[in-house]
Amino acid sequence: MAAEPARPAAAPLVGRITHPAAEGIVYGPGTTRAELGKLLDRCGVGRAFVVTTPSVVRCGLAERVEAILGPRFAGRFDGSREHTPEPVVLAGAAAAAASGADGLISLGGSSVVDLTKGIAMVLAEGDDLSRLRVEFHAGQPGRNRRPELDQPKLPHLSLPTTLSGAEFTGAAGITDPIGGVKQIYRDPKLTPRWVVLDPELTRDTPAALWAATGMKALADTVEVLCSRRATPLSDAVAVAALAMLLEELGPATADPDNLGARGRCQFAVGMALPQLAMVGVGLVAGLRHQLGGGLGVGHGVASTIVLPHVLRWNAPAAAPALQRAAQAAGVGGGDGAVEALVATIEQLTRTLGLPTRLRDVGIAEDDLAGVADHVLGDGALATNPRQVTDASEVLEVLHAAW
Repeated sequence: MAAEPARPAAAPLVGRITHPAAEGIVYGPGTTRAELGKLLDRCGVGRAFVVTTPSVVRCGLAERVEAILGPRFAGRFDGSREHTPEPVVLAGAAAAAASGADGLISLGGSSVVDLTKGIAMVLAEGDDLSRLRVEFHAGQPGRNRRPELDQPKLPHLSLPTTLSGAEFTGAAGITDPIGGVKQIYRDPKLTPRWVVLDPELTRDTPAALWAATGMKALADTVEVLCSRRATPLSDAVAVAALAMLLEELGPATADPDNLGARGRCQFAVGMALPQLAMVGVGLVAGLRHQLGGGLGVGHGVASTIVLPHVLRWNAPAAAPALQRAAQAAGVGGGDGAVEALVATIEQLTRTLGLPTRLRDVGIAEDDLAGVADHVLGDGALATNPRQVTDASEVLEVLHAAW
């Protein structure tokens, strides 16, 4: 009997794993009431300043959290706006400074979390945002710049109400309203120290927002799998998180009182996003940043629309990773894995009732060239599996999604 041919030797694993500058996560229904005070004690916070958004105030959730804080409540800034414009960050920082707080609590979705990171950054580093932002130029690494933000930051505890996952990274997207560009700021010390994944806080989150942010998280799991810096650890976690989101996002969206499904969606995000902080993302993230910052499309909606087209464009450089994603989705591997995965994602999008074309969310075809130019300056491209060096390549994806 002939011996089987020897398998080729695998390339050595070489790299570095950096863990986010966070202490941990508490999860489960009711954890806000049971744990928030203890976490503040652990972080040495005596007076906490709450950062939130008008919708969270209107539904009464902000008041309920502030009642849990009791005498620790130092004040509130509820002026968060989608995509975190620079003037809002500066106004929030001024309000937080005036409160005398020694800690920050974000209560809301990704814009609230990024706003709170921005407040912590400005309080520590000053208000010249142009000096603090990351600069990235696709294909021109000599022009890239990442400032060292050395100053200590106020402790930040995050109470997310969506599935955006911004609470698990030290990056913040802040929009320059004049240029219409979302600028990226990075510092591990901006990572929230503790995240409270309490599905009870999500009951009032609109179904469309919950679904869209869940699809954004799903896109993140696939981009983690496809990242140029992916590791065996990030692969294993991303595959498990992807499978959980595909199973639970539909039921969790249909019934806000299904706290089991909602909690498992939150847990999947809590699995995948710390890996994102370590290995990076790709073109989906770059597109959503600039469709949001320049044209006001929500990150979740933008991710949902562009994901199938990015997967097809990246497929020549990411076939093994996309086969793993297809297997996690239960649609097998092989030559048809990418299209089978795309079909599964598109069916889930239809089930959730989310838009599938950029034209359906108010984007004109004439807008696409400007978005493509801005995407070339987005650092998310650095770990995309297929190298992006020219705006025409981004336009190819945008036209397919339009």
